[in-house]
Amino acid sequence: METHAHHLHKAPLHGWKHYLFEFLMLFLAVFCGFLAENVRERFAERKQELRYMRNLLQDLSRDTAAMEAQSFFQKRAVVYADSLVSILNTPERNDHSKDIYFYSRVLTIYNPFFYSNATINQLKNSGALRLINEENVADSIVQYDIWSQRHLTVEENIKEVIQNFRASMGNVLDAVVIKNMIDTSLIGVRPMGSFLRRPFSPVFFVTDNKKDINQLCVHAGFLLTLYQYQFKTMAAQKIRAMRLIDLLKKEYYLK
Repeated sequence: METHAHHLHKAPLHGWKHYLFEFLMLFLAVFCGFLAENVRERFAERKQELRYMRNLLQDLSRDTAAMEAQSFFQKRAVVYADSLVSILNTPERNDHSKDIYFYSRVLTIYNPFFYSNATINQLKNSGALRLINEENVADSIVQYDIWSQRHLTVEENIKEVIQNFRASMGNVLDAVVIKNMIDTSLIGVRPMGSFLRRPFSPVFFVTDNKKDINQLCVHAGFLLTLYQYQFKTMAAQKIRAMRLIDLLKKEYYLK
């Protein structure tokens, strides 16, 4: 009986160079995938950063325009508060009663300034400030926001003093005269305070009490100081805004 030998087929053995090559190819594939993901992520972040900067540029443009209008109100308040204190402290104040009524009534207007801070708040609350690669841009944004918050504090002080001023004004000036100074047809049509008119007929004070008049002067003096400070700091803030606008246009090629 013839016996046939069975040959076993063994898988060919690979040398260490083959395994090294496979390892390198696998490593290269993973590394390239990692690089591609980083590139995609960085591209997406850069796109998001650019969108934030465009929105911030629009906010800053609105702020500078609003600051220009606010400066008119602030300068007028400074002049009226200064004039009111001067006239009230003269023996001839009764001869200038119409001016006293007019200056006092205008100073009771609270005209807060509102920053267009939507983009800056998004940058802070979402942690997106980290997306800004340009350190000088990030620093300028932070400084602008810091001064914006400081202005809000001044606004609160002005609001409080105006409330006190209104109370002390009621001890010196006639409420009926004050009411008749308002031209309701001009409310919301003309700039802030332009709906007020000086009294036509002679007007008088409800008291000559020096203490009450002095209290009115004290509050007017506080308003004078606060509006002077607000005017100066807002002028500096406007410069910051304009510099930041120029910086954004330069670094991000915006128009």
